[in-house]
Amino acid sequence: MNRKDTTKRIGKFAIIGIILALFNFVIYTFLARVIMNSNELLWLDSIIAYLLAAILAYILHSKITWKERYPGQFGVIKFLLWNGITAIIISPLFTWLFQLITPLYKFIFNISTTLNLPFDYNFIESTGVFILTTCVTMILNYLFYDKLVFGQKPTSSHNTIIGNPKISIVIPIYNTEKYLPSCLNSIINQSYQNLEIILVDDGSKDNSGKIADDYAKKDKRIKVIHQKNAGQSAARNAGLAKAHGDYVSFIDSDDEVALNFYEEHLKTFGKNTSVTVCGAHYKFLKKEMARDVYIDPLRPRRKHESKKAYILYLLAIDGRIYWSVNKLFRTNIAKKCVFDESLNFAEDTKFVLDYLKKSNGEVSFVLKPLYIYNFGTETSTIRSTATVWKNWQRSYKDLKTWLGPHPTLKEEFWLHTVHLRWRVSYVRSKRRAKKYA
Repeated sequence: MNRKDTTKRIGKFAIIGIILALFNFVIYTFLARVIMNSNELLWLDSIIAYLLAAILAYILHSKITWKERYPGQFGVIKFLLWNGITAIIISPLFTWLFQLITPLYKFIFNISTTLNLPFDYNFIESTGVFILTTCVTMILNYLFYDKLVFGQKPTSSHNTIIGNPKISIVIPIYNTEKYLPSCLNSIINQSYQNLEIILVDDGSKDNSGKIADDYAKKDKRIKVIHQKNAGQSAARNAGLAKAHGDYVSFIDSDDEVALNFYEEHLKTFGKNTSVTVCGAHYKFLKKEMARDVYIDPLRPRRKHESKKAYILYLLAIDGRIYWSVNKLFRTNIAKKCVFDESLNFAEDTKFVLDYLKKSNGEVSFVLKPLYIYNFGTETSTIRSTATVWKNWQRSYKDLKTWLGPHPTLKEEFWLHTVHLRWRVSYVRSKRRAKKYA
């Protein structure tokens, strides 16, 4: 960790410490003086205040300092116990120390009495104990925080790009002449340049095919395949068959990617990674508004957690795993899979699930909105296929087949959770279809 990161980290812990000190001051004052009507540091109101402070500390840390990593299975419990126990142990020590300076308090009290000023010894003592306890607890958190919550010291979320691997980019094209230049410009101007760009013109009736040929004349990395219209899945399969890179990516021709899309994916791709998944930037073209999605951290697979259970968990809680366009795949594994050309709904998800089943590595996340999804183009509007429940049922049947017989209790739980999520998505799709009709 460099000096800048260390300073930033100390600042975050200091801010949390100040917030907790003020919080303890307010809570203890309310409990002791209002509810219990006592000025003394009683054990009950102390424990309640420490408990509430530990919960607040967890909330603050999860929002401020847990941005790049996810705590271990028992990390949160350890954190709460640590904050509660240390506070209870440290508090009596400070109470004893405050008693040593009683003569000073008496001297201040005499002066206050002479000047007719209010002075409450018990209140000042108890408040001081809470503030000091909070500060010391935060210092201990800073020193032992990472090992306590994550089991290790903080490490960089990025790896060094080894060698100069080639990335094959497959872009199916069908009647997107309006958006295709922006898409291709975002690809050819990438910060990482060792690319093989495969454009598959799927029988476009507009000038998309000509635009693809013109770009191929300007950039030797671009290859163009012209074929009769057979659908997006067939176009992706045709491009995948011609891919020769170490990694492969799929991009829609009416979308764009950030200029550091492939550099960030490669930096995140570790030796034990099978696929990297990034967030997205939604551009609502008709409303002229935008928002970033899928950039919050997700926990990695736990030590004794089955891969299928973890994938079902990802499907249940988040939408970023469903797409093929926000990912970087290993080409040798991707070539063992195909996009189902008989499907016109959730074919992306089926490909991703087949890929993950055939790979032995882990899923790694790039917590940046690198894929730019243009919502509102002719090809990205709500499709009628999402408003047909039979399509969702077929996908669920495929998911159960993918899971296989004799699932564990945990796998069954997440499977049913996914089914519930899909029911909600189906209802929302019907509402959106009416809205944009």
